[in-house]
Amino acid sequence: MSDICKKEQENLITKLIAHNLPLYKEDFPLIFFWSPKSGCTSLIKWFFFQVGLLQKAIDYNPWVHFYRMEVYENSDNHRIQIHNELLNKKKDTYKLVRNPYKRTVSSFLATLGNESIMNQVAPNKKDGFSFKDFLYHVKDIGVSKELIDNHIAQQYIEKEEVLIKNYIKLENFGDEIKNIENKYKLVNSSIQGMTKSPHHVSHRMTNKGAFADVKMTKDVFDSPMPTYESFYDNETRELVKELFKRDFEKYGYNKENLS
Repeated sequence: MSDICKKEQENLITKLIAHNLPLYKEDFPLIFFWSPKSGCTSLIKWFFFQVGLLQKAIDYNPWVHFYRMEVYENSDNHRIQIHNELLNKKKDTYKLVRNPYKRTVSSFLATLGNESIMNQVAPNKKDGFSFKDFLYHVKDIGVSKELIDNHIAQQYIEKEEVLIKNYIKLENFGDEIKNIENKYKLVNSSIQGMTKSPHHVSHRMTNKGAFADVKMTKDVFDSPMPTYESFYDNETRELVKELFKRDFEKYGYNKENLS
């Protein structure tokens, strides 16, 4: 490998791990990339289970991201180890991805429920805003991770496929994870237990109708919520196609299929 080629690879690695560190442990055979609002909590719980840390993480805080950020990743050496491992290409690499239509609705709901994200996306909308308004605000800001909060930014990072060789779709999470466990002779996990989380609201999204233009606040979480499909009309569908074009294309999602 030439010095120029190696330098380019190092730059790519730096970009790939700048915002979310992939899941890594020295004696674990995989490096797993992920994005917020793409099933990351289930994946992180599964990873901690596989490396024997799930109960410790839950005891630290039921919201396992606290243990991930404040304990597991909290050393410069951890980031250096990941960088070096990716440079050496000795472990198989995977990334968990999600259908942009569903993820964008999840990002909208996360914005309504998180004051910090709301202040970045729409600081003057304290009385709430619609899904359509949200998409236009995102369009004005841009969808790269350098421009907008990771809970909203597109999942794809330019040239990631140079280092990430395998993808699993959240929509097939259970089957894909079981295949990985079998392939790498990992511990047999309870997928149902991994996918349960207090912040998941999909089971409450039962209200069918036309909600693309309906102004909402965080109070939306206090009652039956609109279904994913209910947030889409022709305009919002086209906006999501445009904003997350790279995710649709790179991860093989059908732009005509909302589910």
